[in-house]
Amino acid sequence: MTSNASSKLTFIVFTAGCIALALLFRYAPTGDSASKYVKGPAAQAAQPTRIDIDNAAHAIRFYIDGKQVALLDESGFKQ
Repeated sequence: MTSNASSKLTFIVFTAGCIALALLFRYAPTGDSASKYVKGPAAQAAQPTRIDIDNAAHAIRFYIDGKQVALLDESGFKQ
């Protein structure tokens, strides 16, 4: 393939890509209809799993689904 043919092919491919993007943006769904194509983040539990640090008591509390499942203090783990 000659240099001239290669340049023409590159130009044609680039132009076709630009046209495809322009058509995509022109005819893309908007508003409420667009929301059915986009998946949002998964629903979170009412009270997620967390770890709280209690500086006053010098303890770390572990929660799963809002319930305390363990406590770590200077004497060790407690349930």
